[in-house]
Amino acid sequence: METEEKQLTQEESLKIIHEMISAAKNDVKADAFIFLLWGWLVFVASIAQFILVKMEIEWNSAPWMLMPVGGVITVVYSIRKGKKDKTKTNVTESLKYTWIAFTAAMLIIMFFNSMHFLQVLPCIMVLYGMGLFLSGGALRFSPLIYGGIFCWICAIAGFEVQNLYQLLILAAAVFGGYIIPGYLLKMNNRK
Repeated sequence: METEEKQLTQEESLKIIHEMISAAKNDVKADAFIFLLWGWLVFVASIAQFILVKMEIEWNSAPWMLMPVGGVITVVYSIRKGKKDKTKTNVTESLKYTWIAFTAAMLIIMFFNSMHFLQVLPCIMVLYGMGLFLSGGALRFSPLIYGGIFCWICAIAGFEVQNLYQLLILAAAVFGGYIIPGYLLKMNNRK
């Protein structure tokens, strides 16, 4: 059987193009929220742990309990966003898989690290750089690309300092890699 292809009118074609552009714009807007959320969570946890270590507080890793909270917020936000969005773009799918791969790699490094010489925070900064660089490329947003490169530079510095000071370098990495590009992305979305 032959299937007939329906010819779209000019109006229908323009409507489809408009919907795809709107979907792509929504992708970018959503990313600003996620970058800012994770940037601020990691920034606060890094600085807080550094201060607690300097104060010789026994439970100095407690600020990292913010991460599961961020995970829940991200999942809820993503589910709600997914229900609203009718259209999936290549950018959406690329970013989704980029950050799933990032999360898997980070969890493997954090929970299965048995090599004592391996410095976890610089490795995580390398992953941050990868995720930001790929996201910036997919979104065609150079501040995220530069943020990724900045995270890689911070990772190199992190391998050269004591573990305690890696917390400050991590805070700088997320400030330059997530927070600044996140606000630039948010401002860009208002235009």
